[in-house]
Amino acid sequence: MKIKLYLGAMVMRNVYGLLALLAGVGGIYLIIHDYDAVGLLLLAVMGICIYRGQLPQAEVRKLDIGQLAAEQADKALADWEKARADYERVEAARHKIRDSQMSQQLGLMQQEAARLLDYVEKHPERIASAGRFIHYYQDRAASLSEQYSELEETKLETDQVRQVKARLKETLFSFDEAYGAEFTKIINNQLLDMDAELTVMQQSFEAEGISNGQANGNGAPAEINAAQTPASTGIGRKKRPRVSAVSRVNGQEKKRRKEKIHTPDNLRSAVLVQKAIMSGLAICLGTFGAHKFYQGKSKWGIAYIVLCWTMIPTLISIVEGIRYFFMPVDDFYEQYYR
Repeated sequence: MKIKLYLGAMVMRNVYGLLALLAGVGGIYLIIHDYDAVGLLLLAVMGICIYRGQLPQAEVRKLDIGQLAAEQADKALADWEKARADYERVEAARHKIRDSQMSQQLGLMQQEAARLLDYVEKHPERIASAGRFIHYYQDRAASLSEQYSELEETKLETDQVRQVKARLKETLFSFDEAYGAEFTKIINNQLLDMDAELTVMQQSFEAEGISNGQANGNGAPAEINAAQTPASTGIGRKKRPRVSAVSRVNGQEKKRRKEKIHTPDNLRSAVLVQKAIMSGLAICLGTFGAHKFYQGKSKWGIAYIVLCWTMIPTLISIVEGIRYFFMPVDDFYEQYYR
């Protein structure tokens, strides 16, 4: 999800968005200059591009299992497909959940999950080490996220429903750290393998009378101790500001951290492009709700079209376009990335 789980789909969506922007601006320009037929055709192309951009984009990702034994390959492939399916389940639940705090927490979980999945995609021989993450943590996270979303959809506000929702939230607020801990264990296993290989090589050098010139204070080669690696750090995880928040569960107040979601490095350019496209659609074509349709908010888009004659959508969309343009990329990623 760094993170390549949606990179291909996001690029295609940006391509359709850019085409929609160019076609829309060109269509309006031609209509103003009395080329109505061509202008309307370009506006139709704009609508098609926006529609295509909202469709799920097929993403081809295959685990390279060529170097694994047949039995290991089948197991690795099955685990990989389950991990991806559960990732998609959490992502779908995240977009449905209306609780902004819960949605943000699921976003943090997805960042950790995507880092781990990208790692095992590059090292399929280590996917077996991620068994606890795949078959327990991520599976449970997907189920709990869906249950929370279903409870929200009931719109019931009984004491029992509120209590269960609060417990679900408290449980899910620890999952990103659990993901990070599992990732650390997998990396530790790799460090131990590397340490063993380096030890064998050093022994071979010593047998040949070769010295690498690097030793500790006692004259012995420095050792790698993977067991000393800090637990639950989350490999590659950026430091994030922590702000105390208070929640009430079973009548007791508990402090909960609130962390900001950061844009993954390899998605930053795609997010910036999407931000520019949405800003352009809002400023140039916002009167007809083009930016709302692009976001998948069809009802709002229709409302803009219905009220376009009042000029209210025009003024609002210009403000929205300016807001998109100057919005910090991390905030845009958290609020509008799809």
